[in-house]
Amino acid sequence: MRPTPDAQPVDDCLRRASAGDDGAWRQIVETYSRRVYGLLYKQCRDRELAEELTQETFVKMVRAVTKSDGYQERGRFESWLFRIAMNGLRDEMRRRQRQAVGRGNNPADEAGPDPIVALADTSTPDPLDNMTHQEQLASLRDCMQRLNDADREVLHLRHTAGLSFQQIAEALEKPLGTVLARAHRATGKLRKMMTEGLNEVDAA
Repeated sequence: MRPTPDAQPVDDCLRRASAGDDGAWRQIVETYSRRVYGLLYKQCRDRELAEELTQETFVKMVRAVTKSDGYQERGRFESWLFRIAMNGLRDEMRRRQRQAVGRGNNPADEAGPDPIVALADTSTPDPLDNMTHQEQLASLRDCMQRLNDADREVLHLRHTAGLSFQQIAEALEKPLGTVLARAHRATGKLRKMMTEGLNEVDAA
């Protein structure tokens, strides 16, 4: 899991940024932009959309921080920032779904390239090894898509964004116990589906 900045230095940086320190703004964006983008990309599978929503996330962050009463999350900046990103993604997905339904299209058909497939290591010398790796990635992708949205979201926040369970609870505005139970259930489902898939291949 990626190391994350301590809460106190982040809040100090936010205070300097809100006072007009351009260097502090750059530091915040450089620290968090890749993680925000990575989370959004894994969820929407669309590079352009992920980039657009990442920019919108930081625009909203700046607006909130510079308001006298807009930022009340002292010590919880990461979960607050990821909540902005996830809410923006949900709003955009709902908007696209309404448009797709209005045109008579299937919203799933409009998804972008699959990032899990893009992780396949095509430089592997042995074609058989490479094929096996791609099959495993394809199986993981399929299993992730078979999870419900809530379970998949928790796994992405945990393993893509690198948030702690407490931060995930704050980002989703759910009790910690609910998040822990959901993560445990989602991991169990994923492991079971992957195991069943491997057993089917071995039996073939």
